[in-house]
Amino acid sequence: MMQSADTILDHLPQDSILKSFSPEDCADLFRHAVRRPLKKGEVLFNHGDPADSMVIILDGVVKVSVFTEEGREIVLDYVGSGGILGEIAVLDGGPRAATVTAIEPVNILVFQRRDLLPALKRNLDAAIKVVELLCRRLRRTNAMVQDNTGLAMGPKLARGILRLMEDHGITDQEERAIGFKINQADLGNYVSLSRENVNRQLREWAAEGLVRVDKGRIAVLDEALLREVAEYLD
Repeated sequence: MMQSADTILDHLPQDSILKSFSPEDCADLFRHAVRRPLKKGEVLFNHGDPADSMVIILDGVVKVSVFTEEGREIVLDYVGSGGILGEIAVLDGGPRAATVTAIEPVNILVFQRRDLLPALKRNLDAAIKVVELLCRRLRRTNAMVQDNTGLAMGPKLARGILRLMEDHGITDQEERAIGFKINQADLGNYVSLSRENVNRQLREWAAEGLVRVDKGRIAVLDEALLREVAEYLD
C-alpha cells in the first residue's frame, strides 16, 4: 500500500517540485501516481525509449548515463531522494534523453505526462522549478565537459568526488562520505578516467590521508586539501 501524499511530501526535500503544486493539484497527481520499486542494477528506462512520464525518486540512488557508438558508458549524474527524472519528456513528449539504472534498491513515483502538463500550466512555481532544474543540469553538464577535457587526472577525479559530496554527502561515523557505494568503473565513467587510473589515484590519496575507501564507500578525510587538488592547474 502506498504511503499517503502528506507522508511522502514530508520526506522530500523542501525544494521538491511536488511542494510547489497547489494542495488540490498535488492530491490529484498522487491519486494517479504509481509507486514502483527497482532492484539494484535494474534499468528504469533506456536512452531513446518512448517517454510519457516523469519520475520522482523516493529513496535510493540511480545513475544517469549515455553510451557512445563504441559502447563506452558516460555517467552524467547520480540522482537521489527527491530528484526528478524524465522532466524533458514531460515538456516535449520526445524520447528518453539518457539511460537510468538503479545502483541500489530504489523506490520511485511515476507521474503521467497527461496528468502533469495541465497541473504545470496551473502552477507557475512548479513549472519554473522544472525549468530551473533543466538549467542547473545544463550548467553542470557544461562544467563536467570542461573538467573532463581540460584537466589532469588528479584535479579531474577530485572535482568529481567533490560534486558527489555536494549532492550526496553524509556524515557517517564522524566522517563525511559519499552517501552511496560507487564502484571504480562507474566513478571513472563519471570523470572520464579508466578504472585503473581511478584505482591508482584513490590508493595514493588513501596513503596520504585525503580519502578512505572501503568496499565502494568513499569518505573524504581532508576536504580542504582535496579542494586544493581540484583547483590545481598544470
